[in-house]
Amino acid sequence: MTEAAAIRARRLANVPAVAWGTRNAPLLCLAVGLIASGAVLIALGAHLTFYADEWEMVLWRHGLNADAILDPHNDHIVVGVVIFYKLLLATFGMSSPVPFHVGSTLIYLLAAILLFVYARRCLGDWLAVHLTMPILFLGSASGDLLSPFQVGFSGAIAAGIGALLALDRDDHRWDLAACALLVVSVSFGEAGIVFTIGALVDVALGRRPWRERLYVVLVPLVLYGLWWLGWGYKAQSDLSLHNAANTPRYVLDVAAAGLAGLLGIASPGDQLPNSVGQQWPPYLLAAAVALGAWRIRRVGGVPPGLWRVLAIGTTFWALAGLNQNPLRPPDNGRYIYPSAVLIVLIAAELLRGVRLSTRALLAVACAAAVAVVPNLLFLSDSYRLFWKPVNRLVRADLTALEIAGPVNPSFLLTQDVSPAPFFNISAGTYLSAVDAWGSPAYTQSELASSPEGVREEADRVLGATLGLKLEPGKGTAGTCRTVRASPSGRTGVELGPGTVSFANPRGGARAEVALRRFSDAFPIDAGTLKPGSHASLTIPADASARPWHLGIEGHGPVSICARHRLV
Repeated sequence: MTEAAAIRARRLANVPAVAWGTRNAPLLCLAVGLIASGAVLIALGAHLTFYADEWEMVLWRHGLNADAILDPHNDHIVVGVVIFYKLLLATFGMSSPVPFHVGSTLIYLLAAILLFVYARRCLGDWLAVHLTMPILFLGSASGDLLSPFQVGFSGAIAAGIGALLALDRDDHRWDLAACALLVVSVSFGEAGIVFTIGALVDVALGRRPWRERLYVVLVPLVLYGLWWLGWGYKAQSDLSLHNAANTPRYVLDVAAAGLAGLLGIASPGDQLPNSVGQQWPPYLLAAAVALGAWRIRRVGGVPPGLWRVLAIGTTFWALAGLNQNPLRPPDNGRYIYPSAVLIVLIAAELLRGVRLSTRALLAVACAAAVAVVPNLLFLSDSYRLFWKPVNRLVRADLTALEIAGPVNPSFLLTQDVSPAPFFNISAGTYLSAVDAWGSPAYTQSELASSPEGVREEADRVLGATLGLKLEPGKGTAGTCRTVRASPSGRTGVELGPGTVSFANPRGGARAEVALRRFSDAFPIDAGTLKPGSHASLTIPADASARPWHLGIEGHGPVSICARHRLV
């Protein structure tokens, strides 16, 4: 018998035989789950443009120089993520979000397939399918499923699990593959570091001399160290003594949130206005730990493969705790996905060799289905209540930048103006990206037919970009008319580009000047006219022929004059 055949025989000896259904039935179930998951995620993502962290990948990482690729994002290495975006931008542009969601979804599904393969080696086909299925529909981690930027997690996990599978081959050629996969995993983010730590434990406890295999983990760790010395040290770190003291509690909380999300019992603590099931995670974790301890006692010790996945899980959760901040609470949706994957890996090793009856397998299948249903509801609610509304606001903001940005290319869209993009966007830089890769914004006709709140958002950004504010002092006379301020603010006056002068007579009432363009309300506050005051408002010409509408809220007459015709 060859060495490879002997290794294969040893593995098969540890895999339980299952006499339920045909040989291909579990693989067909997995394939159906993969297709359904991919279809749902791509269908939802097809309507979601760039958001938050993605804007750095699109706008600020120009060219193929070392800094563009190796600079940290926040305090993370994102080499793999940068390459992912650069390849898709160069190939497809940015006018459609579909290629980005297709690419990120395929990597997410690849990670799920490799997780199935790993669990299959421990538990057989059917149990592996049931453990994998909730990952495919993990709506409690909707941010990881619906944001292409989170390919940082799924890419690191896919390559990391692939490295563990390669190490199981216990062969020099596969060790080389494991080393390369760990390098890829680390390039996507620090989640790759935790898989490297797991590989180190595996090498240390393996049958072959550890000195022969140490390079497998040294190469990715050294490369990460070189990256940190050259670029990573520049990032702001959240590491602190306070975080270190709170890390043990954080580890328990984040692991509990991952378990609750996997079982569909609790929603994420962010993105949904009303989280559910937050009281259950600590009890679930306590029960899981008790069952794990019972299993270890029953088999007479810690299974060898369990050490490495425990090292991976505890390292990930501890690193998250050391870097916690208000945006990284333990129950946030971003950590639920990697935590759920790590829990499945731990469960697979803990239960290695378990043989279940047909009735028990049916019970596990029902439990997996029960976990999938609420997760699909979490995914639907998160898309409907958070991702879709935010996407509309972001696209409205971008339309406003395309209309008014050429007038003020130095304008910076920040959260003081609009919280929707969750990232600073420079008008000039954005317009350059549009010239290179196309526009992800609404067309003006699409914006005009959008819900009122979306149109108000666009008007607010237009007003901020163009700097539409009253300036004190008399303006140039021209065509004049008197309008009466009213509590509703509606005057029926349309304005075009140019300067408009206002005069509030002595003895009049205080009047608030407002503007609108796409919306029905008057969301742009241009300023206040006090009794007896004069002011002017300059409206620059921009990329839209749509007129402005003037609103004056208050009581009494106000005189307005302009060189252009007042409608």
